[in-house]
Amino acid sequence: MLLGMACGESVAGSAASCHLALELGESLVARGAVEPELVLERWLRLDHPVRPRPGSITSQALQLFEDGFPVEGLAEAAARVVPGRSGDGPLIRALPLAIAARHDGAQLKRWANQSASITHSDLTTRMATVGSCLLARDLLTRSLADSLARVAQAVREEAPLRLARALRLPSRDEWPEAGDDAAAVLSQAVHGLASATDLEGVLQQVENQDQPRAGALALAGGLGGAAFGINPAAPRLARLDRTLRFRLEQLAEGLVDFQAHQDLSRTGADSTSASAARDS
Repeated sequence: MLLGMACGESVAGSAASCHLALELGESLVARGAVEPELVLERWLRLDHPVRPRPGSITSQALQLFEDGFPVEGLAEAAARVVPGRSGDGPLIRALPLAIAARHDGAQLKRWANQSASITHSDLTTRMATVGSCLLARDLLTRSLADSLARVAQAVREEAPLRLARALRLPSRDEWPEAGDDAAAVLSQAVHGLASATDLEGVLQQVENQDQPRAGALALAGGLGGAAFGINPAAPRLARLDRTLRFRLEQLAEGLVDFQAHQDLSRTGADSTSASAARDS
């Protein structure tokens, strides 16, 4: 999943989303929770070449935070600077959460919403981030059709209608939604998945779309990696920066261990509760 994300973003000649995802994922493993202020501080320490693109909602939020604006209300302030649109960045950077909470859908929804809310206040972006994380989680073990149906049901009461349209299996003659906001990028990624049988095919499908977006390529790569795995000999993988690839692989291992520890903690808590119930 993480390497697929990196392969997708590299097509656009960028690695900003990957580095945001790394910092978010590493922070979660270290702290056991999504802590907005800590995540923002880690993002600010990134070198400028891998910072969010200037003019984006995330970039504006980081600038406000760097200028001393408090975390509380930061997303709403950024929305006033960049009004009237949702953003695709949170969908991609939240993908590590799908590994950390893949056995706990309720926790995954909370963390995904929290991570998006650090910089984005609009409902479409927040619910698209939740949907993308749930979809990535389900694609690890389920078909695209089954995964989309489950995710659509999970967000049915909260997701805007436009987002609900993106979370369904597209027909062969249907085109993805145009644009670079959250719902459009999710639509483009889902269309790429629906027309391919491996990660390379997913990325090619998105590249062939009208005006392919960096966000759609990165998201489609992450979802494609979850659905199909990744060929260790793939040329795109070989072209990744070695340091970035190593950090992503280390993060994946850390997230798996983190999730296993969470499972053990829940099992222990359940056993304690059952024992107390028997004693009473």
